[in-house]
Amino acid sequence: MNLNKINKTIEQKVIKFIKDNCLIENGDKILIALSGGSDSVFLINFLFKYKKKYNIELAAFHLNHLLRDESKSDQDFCENLCKNFGIPFFTKVENVKQFAKQKKLSIEEAGRILRYEALQDISLKYGFNKIATAHNLNDNSETVLLNLIKGKGISSISGIPIKYNNIIRPIICLSKTEIETYLKVNKIKFIKDLSNYCEDYERNYLRNRIVPLIENKLNNNFNYTTYQTSEILREYLNFTEKIINETYDKFVNVFENRIEIDLINFYKEEFFIKSEIIRKIFINELKLEPTFKNINSVLNLLNNQKGKIIRLKNNFKVIKENDRLVIIKFENKRYLSYKVEPGKSLSINNFEISIKKVNNVFFDKNKFIEYVDADKITGEIKIRNWQKGDKFVPLGCNGMKKISDFLTDSKVPSSKKDEILVMQDSEKIFYVVGLRIDDRVKITESSKNIYKIELTNA
Repeated sequence: MNLNKINKTIEQKVIKFIKDNCLIENGDKILIALSGGSDSVFLINFLFKYKKKYNIELAAFHLNHLLRDESKSDQDFCENLCKNFGIPFFTKVENVKQFAKQKKLSIEEAGRILRYEALQDISLKYGFNKIATAHNLNDNSETVLLNLIKGKGISSISGIPIKYNNIIRPIICLSKTEIETYLKVNKIKFIKDLSNYCEDYERNYLRNRIVPLIENKLNNNFNYTTYQTSEILREYLNFTEKIINETYDKFVNVFENRIEIDLINFYKEEFFIKSEIIRKIFINELKLEPTFKNINSVLNLLNNQKGKIIRLKNNFKVIKENDRLVIIKFENKRYLSYKVEPGKSLSINNFEISIKKVNNVFFDKNKFIEYVDADKITGEIKIRNWQKGDKFVPLGCNGMKKISDFLTDSKVPSSKKDEILVMQDSEKIFYVVGLRIDDRVKITESSKNIYKIELTNA
């Protein structure tokens, strides 16, 4: 075994990969994600060896995830490794299992979220402009397979990006075998995590069972061909992303508490464009990773009647309106009930409501001012949420009508219905706030005492 030849071949492969993809620039300050396993140990050794060549500053971060009995010794190993190199070492202890349970995530996903959050925090605090992770060819293949099996779409089966924002992956061009061969011939120690052989984890099952079968029976060069396919897909996605971005702004409006998709011309777009716009909304606005099922369920709303609602993770719901889809975050409906005293005003939600006794009536087109016969109102006045089963007699009608039906007939969007309030006395609802008074409290020529009810912005 020619040590120099192995070293040169593998190192030159990484050097060329870094150059071809412009991953490292002169003067970069790089924070390395260091687990202590073979991949991250190779990465820190490589970057330290070529530190002067690239004129870079290095530091490392290790997440103690408290998942193994050896977690503390793993942390110590990483700390000692950094001491030997003379580079800064950062660490953080997180109970990944507890976090996963709280957020209803897999252990792998929870660990990934906490690791990247910590890496970004440290980078920002200490001025590291790049984060280097030690993903390799095998990791890429496993990610492609896992996302393909779960139906996560083209962007997900394009594999692990070589670089994303300030994150770089300088050794994703190497296989696990190449990395471990290099460490072996150079007698470089690393941590062997026995949990990697536990097939309770999805990725481990793919790594230990599925990928070896593919390599043995179908393609012994599977990791490299998967990577090449990933690169082709990524180029394709870069091209289509430009089209999607141009189209996105035509149809999607993002507000503080809602997202609206203008459907008038959205219907005419190709299925691929529509599905990618929905996917982009999930990822960019809702911070959710969508599946085909999620995207198709939203697209199916296009052909549904208005008022149809679907619910998503993290308390989001999508509502079909006449000419738009509305996505909002819903909360458990909180029952509101306030006493309103004539002569005083009350602030509620984003408006102020007042009831005043007046002598004169000035009818105009202001829908936020109503006049009622004060003598037809009995007992205490309250304002509250409307509830299922509530009824009143809309002005101009002869009989009772359910408020739910009244709101539908009044073309109140489904996304706004929960915000509607009603005003009642001790016997009846006499005002659907901002929309219609009850016919039983309308003023007539014989009315002697009149209340003016007015809504204004708070």
